[in-house]
Amino acid sequence: MGQNRSVAELLRSEMDKLTPTERKIARVLLANYPVAGLETIAQLAARVEVSGPTVLRLVGKLGFDSYTAFQAALRSELEARLQSPLVRREAASEAAGTDFLATFVRRQTELMQQTAANVSPSEFDGAVALLADPKRRIWLLGGRLTEPLAAYLAHHLKVVRSQVTLLRALPASWADHLVDMDKHDVLVVFDIRRYWQDAQRVAEMAAQRKVQVVLFTDQWLSPVSRCAKYTLAAHTAGPAGWDANTPLLMLIDALIAAVNTRHWGDIHDRLQELEQMRAALGEGGA
Repeated sequence: MGQNRSVAELLRSEMDKLTPTERKIARVLLANYPVAGLETIAQLAARVEVSGPTVLRLVGKLGFDSYTAFQAALRSELEARLQSPLVRREAASEAAGTDFLATFVRRQTELMQQTAANVSPSEFDGAVALLADPKRRIWLLGGRLTEPLAAYLAHHLKVVRSQVTLLRALPASWADHLVDMDKHDVLVVFDIRRYWQDAQRVAEMAAQRKVQVVLFTDQWLSPVSRCAKYTLAAHTAGPAGWDANTPLLMLIDALIAAVNTRHWGDIHDRLQELEQMRAALGEGGA
């Protein structure tokens, strides 16, 4: 199996190389991740309506020498999803070096490289297209540690397009917004381990209303991925026990840059008008 790659990342990266029957299994595994992969071979084969040997062929193509090894990888991911910073800190403590800053920067660089290597271009391009579409309304939601990231993306999007709303991390207020959402809307959700059940619930409700869901998450995949149209997963396991937001921020900046580059004609006119308004109002700064 590829270094530091989750089973979900392997499934996505190999999808185009699989046979139609194997792709059916891969889609079921991703739609019910990671629970479907913890079933027996017979149960998974029956769920997808394929043979047991076909399941084993897929597992082999992912780099596992047995179904047992495949399930062990999934169980390891499941355990990692639930780890608290206390456990992560103890596991990472031996890696601490004398030059903490240099070690930290090296690790962040590795995480960003792993993230870039494992994000599907089609997923990224799809997210860019949705967020740049002027006919769609954009809603953004972040959790306790990711709300600043949602706000950062929201502020950038508000400059280059209209109809952008940042939802507060207060579940009691979401119904007032959800009732207005429909097939013309996009809900951007930020959710990293240990995942936010309320975010999953509102994403599922939005998807039921035909809203397109874009998910920013980690390599272990938030449950929101089950209803997301596009999933951008970052490698976030930081060296000090706390998960790093830097790789997620890299994805956000890349998305913003892509929106600007690919839709500059429309954005240019809006920015020009916006700058004139700011000058008239005496505004300054970014």
